[in-house]
Amino acid sequence: MLDLYFIRHAECERNNEPHLIGGRCINSPLSSLGREQGRLLGRRLLQQGVLFDKVYSSTALRCKETALDVGEHLGYSFADIISLDQLLELDQGQWEGQPRVQVYTPEMLAVINADNWEFTPPGGESQRTVEERMLQFVTNELLPLDQKDKTITCAIFTHGVAMKCLLRGIMEFTPKITYRVWVDNTGIIRLHYRDDKWYIMSVNNTAHLFGAHTK
Repeated sequence: MLDLYFIRHAECERNNEPHLIGGRCINSPLSSLGREQGRLLGRRLLQQGVLFDKVYSSTALRCKETALDVGEHLGYSFADIISLDQLLELDQGQWEGQPRVQVYTPEMLAVINADNWEFTPPGGESQRTVEERMLQFVTNELLPLDQKDKTITCAIFTHGVAMKCLLRGIMEFTPKITYRVWVDNTGIIRLHYRDDKWYIMSVNNTAHLFGAHTK
């Protein structure tokens, strides 16, 4: 069985610029709050006795920093983290870093909402493309780890939209539901895979942040 923790990165500096379109922003570091969130998550997992057999991360700086903050508590280091481009966020192409009000005009929103599954920003990628590469990661990297008589536990530090697209693909939801799944910073989508079937154990589990300074 596979016990999979898909973890959204902690708060990064770009998250504090909501007026700008995000996307990959691969060099955006964690904010001071983000470092706190990562440490809280690490402590909580340690208290729960969670240990990871494998740790994967997007190549974006904020994901690697989150993985390292968690690893300080769970006993793994940078050398143990497998970094893959497949786990990156949806590519917003030429829109990345642009003011939302200038790009998301009523006319453009109508085009996007007409087929948000296939819509592709200039020079970017669609939700379909994100889902396909995330499913490919699962097929190539995770499913070969499955064992009948042992549970393999993995952490995958990635991004909000990437996690939502993967969940949609695994559970075969309508594409319209993608943006109705909420995933906070350090939110966890936990999945089990056993007997060739998928099970959703939790979505946006952020219990480690209760009582912490968040916004």
